Amino acid sequence: MKHPERRRTRIPLALAAVLLGAVAVSASAGAASLTVRQVIAALRAGHPADLAGQDLSRLDLAELDLSGANLAGANLFGADLTGANLAGANLAGADLDRAIIIRADFSDADLSGARMFLPAASTLLGENPAAEAPRFRGTNLAGAHVLAHLGNADWTGANLAGAHLELGRTQFLAALRSDLGGCRMAGANLEGADLSGIRLAFADLRGARLARANLQGADLSGARLDGADLTGAALARADVHGASLRGVTGLDQATGLGSVRNLDLAER
Repeated sequence: MKHPERRRTRIPLALAAVLLGAVAVSASAGAASLTVRQVIAALRAGHPADLAGQDLSRLDLAELDLSGANLAGANLFGADLTGANLAGANLAGADLDRAIIIRADFSDADLSGARMFLPAASTLLGENPAAEAPRFRGTNLAGAHVLAHLGNADWTGANLAGAHLELGRTQFLAALRSDLGGCRMAGANLEGADLSGIRLAFADLRGARLARANLQGADLSGARLDGADLTGAALARADVHGASLRGVTGLDQATGLGSVRNLDLAER
């Protein structure tokens, strides 16, 4: 007897690796040490709440006011932070891997040394990505490790000195790269940051500090770099097609200029 033919859905290798990685991590991680009720009680008991070092993994913290809270070293793996107010919160060294950060406000928060591996920053059917993007205005992300699609987010004046946003790989070696396309990063400090291979197309980097930043292979097409500091930046194989380089300082001291792509098509 012939069995009816089954239709098979093909999943791209990179996506399959991410999904399998999520399952593997999910299966091994334990339960959160606090419940949502206990978190809410802590928020009501005093402001700012002290949740430092707590395991809040996978908790539904959507829309909560966590502004100014002490979440240093907290485990927020897979937590739902949709629309949460984390302005001014202390998240130094926190784990935000695979957290849902749609519309979350991290303005002026301390995320130094924090981790954000593949957080969900927008819905698949979002018609207005900018409206769903989290906010990192004035946020301290010095030394943070970020591998994420955070396009259209507001990073104005953020401190990303020494941060790692470079091309990464999943446990199955599928290559992934951070996407900060269309982000507002005017005046941001990216000194010494590793931005190799990431997408910064059409990002607003006016007046940004990119001294000694690693931009090798980065996509800077259409980006606005007017007045930015590129002293000692590594630019080998970066694509600057249509980028605005007016008033850029230190470009003559950048490395890898000979292999920069489409330099003749940049506005200078």
